[in-house]
Amino acid sequence: MIYGYCRISTNKQNIERQIRNILKFYPQAEMWQETYTGTKTDGRKKFEQLLKIIKSGDTVIFDSVSRMSRNAEVGFQIYQELYEKGIELVFLKEPHINTATYKKALSNNI
Repeated sequence: MIYGYCRISTNKQNIERQIRNILKFYPQAEMWQETYTGTKTDGRKKFEQLLKIIKSGDTVIFDSVSRMSRNAEVGFQIYQELYEKGIELVFLKEPHINTATYKKALSNNI
């Protein structure tokens, strides 16, 4: 299954650009969206629900890594946990940190 996750911090922001960006490359993605601050991951109900249902072989697409987390330590922890569960992560604006790129680097001893 392919999921797209979009997040804005306030209702004054527009989430449509993130949705368009994800659907442009992954039109089959099931979109998940919410309005919640990026400084905390606790309390992001939609993201928490998504984390509970995804399984090995699934893919989660983000417009940018900042949509997953604005805190590098927490973001890396989430990344590692999902990677170890066999979940693919795609960051449209930062493809160099996609899990496929990470796997390739590991297999080449980079």
